[in-house]
Amino acid sequence: MKKSVREKIYQRLPSLEGKELQQTVTYLDRERQLLHAIFHLLSESILLVHQNGTIEFFNESASQLLGLPKSSLPSMPLWHWIPSLKHFFSSPADSSPDVLSKETALTYPEKRWVRVHVQPFSEKSESVRWIVLLQDITQERKASEEQRLQEQMDSVVQLSSEVAHELGNPLNSISIHLQLIQRTLSSLPPSLENTSRLLSSLSICQSEVQRLDGIVQHFLQSVRPRALELKRGSPLPTLQNVLSVLQPQLENAHIAVQWNIPHNLPTIFLDAARLHQAFFNLLKNAMEAIGTNGWIRISFLQDGQSLILAFADSGCGFSNEQAAHVLSRHSHTQKPSGHGIGMLIVQQILREHNGSVEIESKKDVGSIIYLKFPLPEPHVCTLKTEKK
Repeated sequence: MKKSVREKIYQRLPSLEGKELQQTVTYLDRERQLLHAIFHLLSESILLVHQNGTIEFFNESASQLLGLPKSSLPSMPLWHWIPSLKHFFSSPADSSPDVLSKETALTYPEKRWVRVHVQPFSEKSESVRWIVLLQDITQERKASEEQRLQEQMDSVVQLSSEVAHELGNPLNSISIHLQLIQRTLSSLPPSLENTSRLLSSLSICQSEVQRLDGIVQHFLQSVRPRALELKRGSPLPTLQNVLSVLQPQLENAHIAVQWNIPHNLPTIFLDAARLHQAFFNLLKNAMEAIGTNGWIRISFLQDGQSLILAFADSGCGFSNEQAAHVLSRHSHTQKPSGHGIGMLIVQQILREHNGSVEIESKKDVGSIIYLKFPLPEPHVCTLKTEKK
C-alpha cells in the first residue's frame, strides 16, 4: 500500500535539518491552513471534542450555531451549549457507544432544533476524541409541524363540511313539509278557530328554517377551498353583505354593531368571495366569544402602507399565550371560546392577500383583531368617517 505524502514527511521529520526542515514546516503549515479554510466554509457545524467534553476545534458554522467565541477556544465543556450530551461525555470511555445520533433542542443563542451526530475521531493517540456534527433542522421541524397542523385542519374542515351538508338535508325536508302544512291550512276557511294563528306560526317556522339553511350554506362556503382571484376593489360592500346575513343572529343575541364608514376608503386587491369567508368567520368568532348582550365595533385605519380593519368585541378575550397559539397555529384543542378553526381560516385568507392578522386582547374584557391589507400605492391618508 502506498504511503501518503504526509506519512512520508512525518517519517523523515526527525532527520530533517536546515532549509529542508523549513520547507517541510512551511508545507505542513500551508496544508493545515487549507484544511482549516475548508472546514470553515462547510455549512455543517463541526467540532472536535475531548472525552471530558472540552472543545478542541470548531468551525465557523458551529460558532454561529452555538454562539461560541471566535477568538479563542471555550473553557467550558460542550454540554454547556448542548446539555443533552453531558451524560455521553461524562460516561467512561469504555462504556460510551461507538456512535450517537439524536435530535435535540438548543436554547442559546436562540431556540433551535439540531440533529447531532457523534463519532470517534480516528487518530493514534492515548486520549479519546470525538467528532461532533450538528445540522440545523429548525425549518425542517417547523415545516413538518405545519404540515401536521394543516392535515389536522383539513380533517376538521372536511368533517365540518360533511356535518353542515348533512344538516342541509333535514332542513330541506322540514321546509317542504312546512309548505305542505301551510297549503292545507290555507285551503281551510279562515273562520275556523286558530287557523290564522297556525299560519302565522308556520310562517315564523319557515323563516327560521331559511335562516338556518343560510347559515349552513355560508358555513360551507367558508370552509371549501377555492382558487384565489384578486381584483381591485373596496372591502366595504363585502363587509356590508356579511353583516346583513348575520343581522338576525346579532339581533337575537342582543349584540350591537357599531362601525365607521369612511368617505375616502382606498381600494385594495382582493378576492371578494374569500374576503367574505374571512369576515364571516371573524364576526362569528366574535359572536361566540360575546354570547349575548355585547357589542362589536368595526373601524377602518391606515398607516401609509396598509389598510387596516379593526374588529373590537366585548367577548371573553384570551391571554397572551392563547393569542400566540392562535397566530402561530400551534394547538386549538384548548382554545378560548369563540376562537379556533375560524381564526385559522382568517389567517390563511389574509396571507393569500399578502396581509397579516394582529391580536390585542384582555381576558374577560374583550379583543381587537386587526386585518392588515397592503395598499397598491402606499401613501399617508387620513380616513374621514361617519358613525353608523
